[in-house]
Amino acid sequence: MTRTLPHPSDFGRIDAKRVAGNSLALLVHALALAILMLPGTREPPRSAPGNQTVVLEYPPPREVPPTLPPPVQAVQRRPQSTPTATPEPTPLPVVDTAPVMNEGTVLARPVVEGEAVDSFDAGLPGLETLAYDVHPAPRYPRQAMRTGVEGTVTLRVLVDEQGWPKSVEVERSSGHRELDRAAREHVLAKWRFHPAQRQGRTISAYALVPIAFNLP
Repeated sequence: MTRTLPHPSDFGRIDAKRVAGNSLALLVHALALAILMLPGTREPPRSAPGNQTVVLEYPPPREVPPTLPPPVQAVQRRPQSTPTATPEPTPLPVVDTAPVMNEGTVLARPVVEGEAVDSFDAGLPGLETLAYDVHPAPRYPRQAMRTGVEGTVTLRVLVDEQGWPKSVEVERSSGHRELDRAAREHVLAKWRFHPAQRQGRTISAYALVPIAFNLP
């Protein structure tokens, strides 16, 4: 009969020294970790944002050297003028301004009367009825003749003392420019009047001259 030996237990093989060493190492590490977890410095409590006090630091004031007043300039006094004696005016000799009358008799020369001064004034030219000395009929304008234009133009003529027309203006138009122009130029160049008279003398005067343009 074969006898079987009992197997050794698993707990018997545990080393007690090894377990104690490992436990001690774990405890040391846990203690070191706890020390590291503690806060290193303590921060002071912060005050509320609304109650903060700001302290401003200013640099010390600079010393300003005193300003000296400007030097007072000495006022020079004007020298007092010494009054000078005004010389008294020398009186002028009295002159007798009375006219000197000659006691002798002097005959006055006779005054020779000259010619009488002409006081005739013709005045401004007025409107007169004048006779015609030279009055040829004006030519009918060709363009007015072709178109059959007719009419009567009245001219205002200034006649001088010799009877010549000095200026001619249209007093009343015929309604056609060609007829008015032909009559004005013709009278100014070709006509001559009998001048007006006043107090036996010829004078300048205005005359109204009608000129009719009629086709046959």
